[in-house]
Amino acid sequence: MSDVNRQTENEGLSGCRDVLGFSLVEWRQGNAVIEAPVSSQHMNRNGYVHGGVVSSLLDCAAGLAGTYCEIDGHIRRCSTISLNTQFMAPVQSGVMVASARQLSRGRKIFFVEASVTCDGVLVATAQGSFRYILGGEHSQGVPAQ
Repeated sequence: MSDVNRQTENEGLSGCRDVLGFSLVEWRQGNAVIEAPVSSQHMNRNGYVHGGVVSSLLDCAAGLAGTYCEIDGHIRRCSTISLNTQFMAPVQSGVMVASARQLSRGRKIFFVEASVTCDGVLVATAQGSFRYILGGEHSQGVPAQ
C-alpha cells in the first residue's frame, strides 16, 4: 500500500477535509501535497475563492508536512501556533494544489513553508510554526483512536 493510502486511513483528518473538498496527493517525511477542485462552496460574494479557504489549505498541508508517521495504526498530531500568509492571485476555477515542506524542527515545535497554486499560477504562500501535541513529537506517533 502506498504511503498516501496507508496514512490516509490513519491520519485523523477531521470534517475539515470534507468541507474543503481536498484529497491527499503526497505525504512523506517533511512534505505534503493536497488538492482541492474549486467549487461553489469555496467562493466569496465576489465570485473568487475565499481567502479563508486558501489559508485553510495552506494550514492543512503545512500541519501534515510535520506529522508523517510510518507506523501503521499510529498518528502524529499538532496545533498551529502561527501562520503568516501572503496572497498573490485570485482564483475562480481549476484545481488548487497546496504543497508544504518542513524547514526545521525542535523537540516540540516545527516550522514549515507552504504554497498554493492553481493551474500553474501562484495563488498564495505561507510560513508557519506548529506545536506537536499528544505524543506527536515522537516519530513513531501514538496509536490512533
